[in-house]
Amino acid sequence: MRTDPERVVWRSGRELGAAVREARDQMGLTQAQLAKRARVGLKFLYELESGKDTLRADKVLDVLDVLALELVVTPTGPAAVARERPNATTRAAMLEARQTRARYDADTLFKQLQTDYIGMACTTAGVSLRKALAPDELVRALLTGKPTPGKHAHFVVLLEEAPAALLRGLIAQVGAWGKPGQVARNVRKIAGALGVHLKAAEWLKTA
Repeated sequence: MRTDPERVVWRSGRELGAAVREARDQMGLTQAQLAKRARVGLKFLYELESGKDTLRADKVLDVLDVLALELVVTPTGPAAVARERPNATTRAAMLEARQTRARYDADTLFKQLQTDYIGMACTTAGVSLRKALAPDELVRALLTGKPTPGKHAHFVVLLEEAPAALLRGLIAQVGAWGKPGQVARNVRKIAGALGVHLKAAEWLKTA
């Protein structure tokens, strides 16, 4: 298995299974809990983590979705080499873009860390309910687009009652762990699944 700071290359079922098991352990889930959340059989999950190569792709994707992982197909061979060796002009432009993005990300992250939007959102979501919505449950839901099982009411309360400024800050804060626009799309997805009319629908279209 070859790795770099941003991706893991799986070349066999055994390597994929090890990555799934590691991600599950990091999230503190048992096999039974993960299987239930992904809506797959416990036997299927056991076979996946054991490295079985012949498994249904849609079920594998369901498991990865719960773990906030994604499967990406990239070219290999000459095409990959060409992509990995940009010319001097392209390399300079890429470096400048990365430096500019790094400065912007650092400033944005500092401002976001000053306000705990995730904690505020959890408080808002559970204000009138018996059980609390945990921060990791909220973050996982926003990264996967699937509300936490058994806590749909928390997301209804959050999306209907939270001020637009709180939702905007929450999306920006959680968005640091996802792709641009991913969290905003997932908020719309969750709202649609729960039948919630978003007051902030207009700015969410461009978030």
